[in-house]
Parts: sequence; structure tokens; C-alpha cells
Amino acid sequence: MSDGGQLQPLANPWRQALWPLGLCYGAVAALRNWTFDCGLRRVHRLPVRVVSVGNLTVGGTGKTPTVAWLCELARQHGRRPGVLARGYRREPGALLNDEGTMLQARLPWLLQEQDPDRVAAGARLCAQGADFVVLDDGFQHRRLHRDVDLLCVDALQPFGNGLCLPAGDLREFRSGLRRADLALLTRAAGLDRAQLQARVARIRVLARDDDLPVFACEHAPLDALARPGGAVVPLPALRGRRAVLLSAIARPQAFRHTCEQLGLEVAREFRHRDHHRFSAAEVDAAAVAARAADAVLLTTEKDEARLGAFAHERLVLRIGLRFCGDAPAAAQVGLL
Repeated sequence: MSDGGQLQPLANPWRQALWPLGLCYGAVAALRNWTFDCGLRRVHRLPVRVVSVGNLTVGGTGKTPTVAWLCELARQHGRRPGVLARGYRREPGALLNDEGTMLQARLPWLLQEQDPDRVAAGARLCAQGADFVVLDDGFQHRRLHRDVDLLCVDALQPFGNGLCLPAGDLREFRSGLRRADLALLTRAAGLDRAQLQARVARIRVLARDDDLPVFACEHAPLDALARPGGAVVPLPALRGRRAVLLSAIARPQAFRHTCEQLGLEVAREFRHRDHHRFSAAEVDAAAVAARAADAVLLTTEKDEARLGAFAHERLVLRIGLRFCGDAPAAAQVGLL
């Protein structure tokens, strides 16, 4: 586990060889950011408030649960929120990728646009009536002005080994934290008070802002949804049951850990790379394994977006954002 920001030893010899490339990658990202900071590149504005949700690292840090929480909060304050995303790995002809499909299933009233040209897509969102735009995975997307930059930081591995791609997990140098208006320390429930304080202090040092608002939160399971059918299964009903896990997400180990914390006995796992498109044979294999183990087939909301066409009985674990203490005020996320 990272100590909250210090460089970690490069145990992998391949990463040792790649660190010069990581330095070059970070330098190019820094130069690009400088061109925006100095006004050499144009920043476009939408006629509504825009909040960016992003991160410094690749992989899952909880952006999608954060986007869902932010959209629900906006609706509670009388706004009509819309989500603007690039649409990474969206199927040809599809309107939404798997994260977008997951959000639409959770929030049927939500407006969404996915397009690599997020300036044009943002204008379309506003034309549809959105008066509050959430820029999903937007921290490095500098072409669009945002009123608030919200940064998600994984509490367990804040910055990996501290190096940029391909030697590490960073999309840019950690100095990018200086652009953040507030930070969410995700997956923080397992930290004790001293560890949490150390993480917060490190983030503020890197951001050069002693007053940067930092809020600790976790991805908390809400319930499970039976598919096909849609019956809601409360979490206590899962305790003591056997499960076969099927997932194609950035951090399958976190999914397993959550299941074990719920009291499920994991009989077997079927892991695939993030955003993988399941074949019928792969889903059949997982379903057969579940029946053989007298277990339930269990998957994630994100994966369910790619499993909807399959008739196999399964449970979908639904996750929400829960704060470990105070939550950001409406004004801090641009709602007031």
C-alpha cells in the first residue's frame, strides 16, 4: 500500500526501464496544461455551470459513483443535470458506453451526451434543457471551462509509484493537484484516523493549498438487483450465500473484497479486462460454474450494462457513494 504519495520502489524491471518514457509523458502533459494556463489555447464556456469529475491516475477511483451522487444532489436542488463524457469504448452505433448505460439505468431522468468533441456535445446538452453539466472524466480535458474541478483520489493507492504512464499509473505529474477545487478521498473506510489525516495532509502539500477541501468517502453496497426480473434483494439476504463473481472492471479485487465484507463466500471468479465485451461462451461458463457450486452468479452494475442480452439468472450488486463524515456542501460543488 502506498503511504499517501511517496515514490514507491520500482520492483517491476519493465517499469524501471520505462521510467524515462514516463518522465517524457508527464512533461508533455505539463506543457499542454501550461498552454491552457497561459491562454495559448482557447477554453470554451457553456451557458450553465460545469463541474468536472476526474482523477490523476488510470483505473477506477470511483468517478462513476461520484457522478451519480452529484447528479442526484443537483436534482434535489431543483436542477436538471446532464452528464458529458467522451464515450470511451462505446460500441459502434451505440449512444452510450457501459458507464453511461449504468447511469441511465440508475437515473432514468438523466440527460447524457457522449462525444470526443465535448464542446459540441455540451452545447447539445444545454439545448436539451440541462442547466447543470457534469463533465465525466474531465480533469485533463481542458478545452471546456469548468466552474469546479472535483478530483477523485484512491485512499489506498493515491498515486501508485508516483510515475506517469507507461512506467506508472499517473496521467500527469502530481502537481496537477494544484488545479483541484476539492478532492474526494475514495475507498477511505478502511483507514484509521492517523492514516486518513496523513493522506489529507499529503494531498494538500502536493496541491500547495492548506485549505483544499478534502472529503473521505467509500463505495458502499446499496442492494442487489435480480436479473432478469428486477427484484431488489436486500444486503442481509446475501450473507452466508455462495457466489461466483463475473466482472470486467478496473479493480476486480475491490469487487471481491466488497462481496466478502457482505458475508458472501466466493466460490470462484471470472475476471476479464476492463470494458471487456462478454461472449456467450464466457457467460455460459460462469453460469455453469455457479450452478455446479450451488452459488449465485454475481456481477457489477457496470458489467450488467454489457450483460443485458443474456438470460442467465444473476444478481447485480449496486454501489453508491457514502461519506465518512461530512459531505461537500452544495456551494462547494457549484450548485449555489
